[in-house]
Order: sequence, then structure tokens, then C-alpha cells
Amino acid sequence: GLPLIGRRDAELVLTGWELDALALHQATGVTSLALPRGSTCLPPALLPYLEQFKRITLWLGEDLRSWEAAKLFARKLSLKRCSLVRPGNLQPRPLEALNQGLNLTKILRAALPASHKSIVSFRQLREEVFGELVNTEQVAGVKWARFPELNKLLKGHRRGELTVFTGPTGSGKTTFISEYALDLCMQGVCTLWGSFEINNVRLAKIMLTQFAAQRLEDQLELYDEWADRFEDLPLYFMTFHGQQNIK
Repeated sequence: GLPLIGRRDAELVLTGWELDALALHQATGVTSLALPRGSTCLPPALLPYLEQFKRITLWLGEDLRSWEAAKLFARKLSLKRCSLVRPGNLQPRPLEALNQGLNLTKILRAALPASHKSIVSFRQLREEVFGELVNTEQVAGVKWARFPELNKLLKGHRRGELTVFTGPTGSGKTTFISEYALDLCMQGVCTLWGSFEINNVRLAKIMLTQFAAQRLEDQLELYDEWADRFEDLPLYFMTFHGQQNIK
């Protein structure tokens, strides 16, 4: 939707999908854009394109992950100029709202101001608390497909939490953590490895073997096929290795 934006446009609705942007424009005539990578990714390279707008309403989706992303994006874009459409039965994503015959203009007017990041009242939290009670499974985090017993212990992988795994040398920490991370990565959880002890080539080899679930050194003709699939995962590696200056 970027080519349709005029230089004098000061208000914008940011959506997660092209069809949502089209639905908003059709129903309300407001200036709207769709994020190119969906509702959970706002690449820094896009920020300059959004500088001209004095008011931005984020209407990203209808699930908990989209709501968390909207709050994060508001901090990136400046809380003072952002408003958020809270997901709910009466406020689904724009295309669904249009299909249901809901008043999209009314929903936009009811958008919540992102406000000051350090001060909230229960009135602002009320709907969010209700959302957590309704979406118990989503709040529990992303569950592991390969580790059902781990789901019983940790419930899931959640934003903002730190888990520490310890054990003696040779106990299988790296093997387990690479499998643990790969399980989540295959479900779309963006993963960054900072491996100071094991170099990236060896670590990537371990993870690729786990991903393929077979010994590729015995079937090298399959390497490119599995490597292409592995390359599509949202997986990244830091280049630091060994002892590093703290700066």
C-alpha cells in the first residue's frame, strides 16, 4: 500500500495483512498499510517510511501474539502518536470485521492510546487481564512439539522469561538445548545463538542433523535438500567465539 500514500497524509492504520489494509480502505477510506512480513515483524528499515505520520493506529490481528507485537511496535514508533485496537470478539481483524458487517470507523475511534510506558491503571489492564483468562493456552507460551514432559514443567516458551540450564561437561547440555531451540524455531520462534564455546559451523552441523533426523554424512546427496529447508528457519548465530572483551 505504500505507493498510495500521499506526502500530506498525517494519519495511518497499520495492519498485518494486505487484505486487512484493503478492507479498511474500502470501509473507511483511511490511509492504511500492510506490514510486508506479517503482524509480528516490523523491520527497522521500514521506520523512515512512517516518520511523516502524526497518528498511527495499530490493528494487527486477533490473537495474543499480534497484540503483544502491537505494544512492542508502539514503543518503536513512539507511544505518543500510537493507538492500539485491542483484539476481541467485537474487534476482529479488519477483513473479518468487514465480512461481519461491523462498523470499522467506530472500532478505530475506540482504539486505546499507547500512553506513557511507565504508568497504567487497571482500567487499561482490564481487557488484557480478561484476554489472559480467556486465552490460557496462548498465555502459557509456545509449546514444544518434541518434549511433552517439558511442557508439563515449564508450560511453554514465553516472552520476557529467562531459563538457565546447568550440568557438568559432557552431560548433553548443548545437544539438548540445540534440540530445544530447533523445536521452537520450526514453529516460527525467532532464535539467536550466542555460542562462545562451540563454533558456529559445528553447532549448525548438530542442529542440521537433528533437523533432518538422520546422519547426513552417510547420505551427502541429500545435503542440499535439507540445507535449503534448514536455511528457511528464523535462525541466526552471533559471530563471537571464545574469550571476548566485555565492551
